[in-house]
Amino acid sequence: MSMTVTELPHKEQALFRSALKLYEASQYKKGLKVSDQILKKFPDHGETLSVKGMFLAHLERKEEGYELMERGLKINPQSSISWHVYGLVCRSDKKYAQAIKCYEEALKADSENMHILREVASLYVQMRQYSKAVECREKLVAMNPFFPSFWLGLATTHHMNGRYDLAIKVISAHESGNNQPPLDKYQISELSLYKNWLIELNGDYQQALDHLKEIRPQIVDITGWKEKKARLLLKADRKEAAATAFQDLLERNSENDDYITGYMECNGLDMKCDEDQDAVLEVIGTLQQQFPSSNRLRFLPLMYSTGDNFVVAAESLAKYALRKGIPSLFSSVRVLYADKVKGAALGTLIESCATQIRDTKRFSDSTDDEPASVLLWCNYYLAQHYDYYGDHERALTLIEEAIRSSPKTIEPYMIKARILKHAGDFRGARDTMDYARQQDVGDRYLTTKFIKYMLRVNEVDEAEKTYLLFVNEDAPHKIQEIVNMQATWYMNERGHAFRRMGDIGRALKHYHQAIGVFDTYQDDQYDFHQYSVRKVTLRSYIDILQWETTVYENPAYQTAARAAAECYLELADRKAAGNAFVPIEVEKDDKPLTRNGSAQQGQHNLAAGVGETKVYDVEKDPNGTKFVESDNLAEALKLAEHLESVAASNPDTHVLAFEVHLRMQKYFLVLKAINALKAIDATHPALPSMVVRLSQALDTDESFAAPLKVPLRAQLAKAFGAVDITTGADESIDSVLAAAKSMLAMGDGDQAAALLVQTPEAKYVEGRTLLKLLEVKRLLAKSGADESTQAAFGAAAKTVFPLATCF
Repeated sequence: MSMTVTELPHKEQALFRSALKLYEASQYKKGLKVSDQILKKFPDHGETLSVKGMFLAHLERKEEGYELMERGLKINPQSSISWHVYGLVCRSDKKYAQAIKCYEEALKADSENMHILREVASLYVQMRQYSKAVECREKLVAMNPFFPSFWLGLATTHHMNGRYDLAIKVISAHESGNNQPPLDKYQISELSLYKNWLIELNGDYQQALDHLKEIRPQIVDITGWKEKKARLLLKADRKEAAATAFQDLLERNSENDDYITGYMECNGLDMKCDEDQDAVLEVIGTLQQQFPSSNRLRFLPLMYSTGDNFVVAAESLAKYALRKGIPSLFSSVRVLYADKVKGAALGTLIESCATQIRDTKRFSDSTDDEPASVLLWCNYYLAQHYDYYGDHERALTLIEEAIRSSPKTIEPYMIKARILKHAGDFRGARDTMDYARQQDVGDRYLTTKFIKYMLRVNEVDEAEKTYLLFVNEDAPHKIQEIVNMQATWYMNERGHAFRRMGDIGRALKHYHQAIGVFDTYQDDQYDFHQYSVRKVTLRSYIDILQWETTVYENPAYQTAARAAAECYLELADRKAAGNAFVPIEVEKDDKPLTRNGSAQQGQHNLAAGVGETKVYDVEKDPNGTKFVESDNLAEALKLAEHLESVAASNPDTHVLAFEVHLRMQKYFLVLKAINALKAIDATHPALPSMVVRLSQALDTDESFAAPLKVPLRAQLAKAFGAVDITTGADESIDSVLAAAKSMLAMGDGDQAAALLVQTPEAKYVEGRTLLKLLEVKRLLAKSGADESTQAAFGAAAKTVFPLATCF
């Protein structure tokens, strides 16, 4: 028969309570010893076994810990403590769904346990199970109606569950109660603005305005209060009063787009409507007179004007920026280049300005000579203009002129490096960016750009040494510090470099580091479920929850996940072909490294840090062996399925899902991926080859049941008809790449090579980029094409990018 804690002798009960206190104090080794003391006398005490398992799990003996906790539950399956302990460990290991099940079991035995209710409510919010979270928090409020965070937690849960009316009632009940401890003035201000937001979301704008007026004396965030007033007046259709409110906000910050857009709406204007553009320009002109120093108002006329009016507005902005020496002029107007007419007009305008300065040293409408730097910034802009249009030789000529006129100005060197990169001279770009960095070694932006350029020429070790400039000298573990910085751009670029070098293991390691950053973002919100309601930062908390639901939509995550899945597919293909990838051993450098890469007596190497002997996760598997030796297709499937859930609108997601499911012979899922891609883009270049590959797989796979092939073939025939793998390959380089990849997958390297070598021809000029030609080069090598064919392609590619050194 099982024994509960209360049935233990008094001495052992005291020891058990002390073990729990040691857990709360994170003294796991001492807690383990105390647990062993109890188990010496009562070796089958289930709750102590569970607590011991919890200590072991936190001491990196997880397998043993889980075994003990499960054993404790078998002995006493009704124990609230054992289930609670198991839930704590699962939560610590990010197994949130399993932790919820444990807490629910614990509540069956102890339904009034406030600690368990609080924790499971946070887990419900973490997993977006808001209805269950409401039930838990309603129970907490009933148990202790004088605790403010219980009320506020319930209100935010109603909010996320879409019940704004109930959230308002909860806040009102909280305000009328005798809550301890009392809120300070900042918390009262935040709570008042949060309640007003709820009233607004509930659709009662006049009530929200009345409430906003009522709470004004309590508000500390004056700007936030003014923004709400302006927005509510506009929603309540009190446009004249709203215009005055937005005018007040513009006096505070005339660069804010929301204020400008709101002011336009007060005047009955939609900035996105073509019919309103003349009136919009008139209002912008009025605002410019009121706020002449606003850069945003100076730029906006370019967005909405056309023809001669556009040239006049652009000339005003350009001359102002050129005289001021604003390097970001091109970056500011680049969005206008989507309109070919405006892009050409901007280039013509700056060319005219440069000619005037060269000939007369002044603009045509000026009587005074302009500073010599104006010509520098004209050439600086024009270099970027021609680089945008792919005229790299002209761009280089202009940027060299800019450098000669002011050799100590750093910005032209950065643009020169970018032009060389776009032209295909990656080594020259790297060297130029290095020169720019050397002019100001303390500039972190320059150092970051230099690291990127080094990684693009596969200088992974040198890039890491440079990155150490961002790490403190006394950091105990420098490589771990690099990972902890969560610089996903660095992780992805480093992964790409290793992938180009053929080191798939280390590439996967870095891609998974980038993926882990977003997993950390997702996990870190857990701490805010209780912290934010306790600190009454409710508006920010709701923003965090809403942002967290879209965190995996970030391009950096999708890049890392797709690249990792592609690496797993390559590993699986190599295993299937009998040419399994062997992890490449990392060369160990016994010479100690410092931040500048030089050796100094007494310093430890990067892996160990200063006086550090602990082995960190980042160094346990330097070659990425665990990723290489994993079930590659299963890992690729996990990534593809997650991308399908978070990035279903991205065509690349479904192309990846197709590749994974086809290799796993899940043909109905293959068809699903094809149909999903077609729904997004019926003209996607990969569709014809995907259909052909599925048809071929159905013809050749004898293990797949013949009756199931009939509906699949019928659906393909109905949706696509007769399809050729080279459909579109006569005019689109994207279609060539898609067809060639499929041909290689089907083992037809010769046909793929014959298709790929045509890409430098003039008929593929539309959409042809340097990166696409580099992909052609990679596929050509993979096809087994002979050296003469590859050399011929390289020579032809050089005619398209004459400055390139990468062919």
